[in-house]
Amino acid sequence: MTEALTSAIESEAGRLAGITDPVERFHAVREFRQKLARGDRSGKELEQAVVSELKEGRPWREVGELLGVSGSRAEQIAKGRGPLRHAAESTPRAGAAEGHAPDTSTPEQP
Repeated sequence: MTEALTSAIESEAGRLAGITDPVERFHAVREFRQKLARGDRSGKELEQAVVSELKEGRPWREVGELLGVSGSRAEQIAKGRGPLRHAAESTPRAGAAEGHAPDTSTPEQP
């Protein structure tokens, strides 16, 4: 990402945070996020086009090596599929949303 784009996003986020009316701020933030999502979709389409261009005459393994990803990931990008979920994005433990602490006790030994 370019420094100018990062700066623009941060500037807009700061402006949005300064909107005093909560309802107005909510709607402004929602519109901002929708614009970011449209930009993200455009970026993904550009990635797909690049990967498809690189694929011409090459096996997926080689395309992946060129891009620094696995061959199967390169194929996923070309087909518009997202990556597998990372451990950091995994489902939270049961009870986390309710604010319950994890059970750290150890079972009694017989």
